[in-house]
This record gives sequence, structure tokens and C-alpha cells, in this order.
Amino acid sequence: MTPIPGEASRPAADHAGPVSDTAPLRDAAGAGYRREWVLFCDYTTATGQPALPTTVAALAGFFAALPARPATQARRVRAIADAHRRAGHLLDHPQSGPAALPGPAPRLRAARAGGADPVEMIAACATRGWPHGLHGRRDAFLVVTALVLNLPQAHVRGLAPAQVDVADDGVRVGDQAVPADPDPRRCPSCAVVRWLEILGVLDGLGRGSARMHLTSAHAPTALDPHRHECREPQRWRDAATLLPAIDRYGWHDDYRPVTARTIRTRLALAAIRAAQQGEHDTPAPHTPTPDAITPTPAAASREAPSLEEALTLLDGIADDADALNNRILALLKGDL
Repeated sequence: MTPIPGEASRPAADHAGPVSDTAPLRDAAGAGYRREWVLFCDYTTATGQPALPTTVAALAGFFAALPARPATQARRVRAIADAHRRAGHLLDHPQSGPAALPGPAPRLRAARAGGADPVEMIAACATRGWPHGLHGRRDAFLVVTALVLNLPQAHVRGLAPAQVDVADDGVRVGDQAVPADPDPRRCPSCAVVRWLEILGVLDGLGRGSARMHLTSAHAPTALDPHRHECREPQRWRDAATLLPAIDRYGWHDDYRPVTARTIRTRLALAAIRAAQQGEHDTPAPHTPTPDAITPTPAAASREAPSLEEALTLLDGIADDADALNNRILALLKGDL
């Protein structure tokens, strides 16, 4: 075959395939997510939308236009988030909203100006109902360990039953005594005991028993007696971890602790609930004016999620999808 004139002088790399301007973009995600990320790039190119950084509209359109089973969508979420993190587009976290990271851990009754008081966050956590009572009691325990006791998140994730002592002289986590508050709804010691008891039911008796317990439970009031001791039997002592991963349906993983990202998200949500509760408890000082009724630009920006918020929330949805998919597979295999 007669060679084309000048071809011998070309670099060998020219024969590897056509060079595309979008090649660096398509390689933005890690090797494990290349297929999912390339699919997203193809969608944004076809629809004339940006891929990196992308937009909330592009994300919504992508998942609506290309439906798939939960595990597949979860991988797509992780691929998009991975590409953005590698490109440095998620280094600046939002200061408000559900994806905001909590600031420096405030001390008990000494939160910095504008920050949520940990005991108010405890009071805002649900203690009954299913499954929000389960999540609420775990959130309150997170507030106690991460904010009241100021334990590092890595330490909080690894807490084991042997590190907690519930006795006549009070509640202790590690070498720290858990303080008490005059109001049982805000009391850190009561919050610890409430979580330990439902964890014992969940881990020892199962999800159905935990659901019955929380459905029939009563929310604490300011006049209730304090509960700084666990009722027998203390099944929570047999749990593998004090903070297991729990999906939105109340299914928990006995041996997998909650992730650091979930800790940050749940603490942020607890702070938001406490702030909203405070707003609802405070009467309006005057009759609202038309200007007050009209949404302000700041309020509008809170309603419209940012790209960072959307990707963070999608990460949480991916976790739920993974947990549900694993549950379905286990049921099909007859493991449960």
C-alpha cells in the first residue's frame, strides 16, 4: 500500500484516533466513573448545556430524560459529583441551606452569635413517630457528641457501646460527663438515654418493634421527669456501633457507621429546625407590610438550590438508593 506523502513524519500519536476538544472534559471524572460521566457529557452537548460546571436545570433534565434503576442513577450522581470535585468546583461550600456545613462546634449555652444553641437543636429533634422519630433521636445524640461534648467527627463515627456509661451518677461518653438541662426536652443526658433505648430496640428486636415503640411514644414536655438511666434490659450494649447508618425507610446497617457527610448534613438540618422553631415561637412584632409579603431576592435565592446544594442532596439520594437496592437484592437472595 502506497504511503500518503508526509505521513511518515507525523508523530505516532496521530494514529491513535481523532483528537477531540472535548477529550479533557470527558476525562474529568475518575476511571471508575468514566462511562457514567461520558453519558452526562453527551447529554449536555446534545442539549446545549454546560457539563462542568453544570447547572441545576441540566441535572434535572439529565435524570428525567434518562431514567434508570436506582443503583444506576446512584452511580451517575457520584460520577457527576466526582468530576466536579476533581475540577475544584465544589471547594466553596454554601453558607446556608441544607448543604451548608456546620461552623465551629459551639459550646453548650455558648454558641457564637447567629449560631444555633445545641440544646435548642436537641429540642427541635423529633422523639416519636416513624421513621422521623428514629432519625430525630439519632440526630439529638449527634448534637450531644459532636457539639455539646465537642468530639471530633471521626471519633463520633467510631463510638462503641463500651465508651458510654449510664449509671446513677449520670451519663458519660468516654471520659466526659454529659451535662443536664432543667428542661427534659433540651437535656443532653435525656437525649442520650432516648437514643440508647430506641437503638437497643432496633438492634435487638428489629425494625418492627422500633416502629411500634416510636409510634406509641409520647413527646417529652417541660414537666416530665428526667430520664438519665436506661430501663432494663439494655440491649444497646450489644450493638456494633452507636451510630449505625439508617436509610429514609428506617432500615439500618448493623455494622456500617454513619458517614462523615451524613453527620454534617444531619447537624445542619438540626440547626435549621432549631432556627425555624425559634421563628415560630416568636410572635410577629407588627402587621406584615406588602413589602414583607413580597419575596425578597434573598428568599428567592434560598428557594432555588445552588449547584453545590443540588449535588450534595443528590449524593444523599444516591446513598438511599444504594441502601434500598441492597435491601431488595438481599430479599431476592433470601438472606433476610
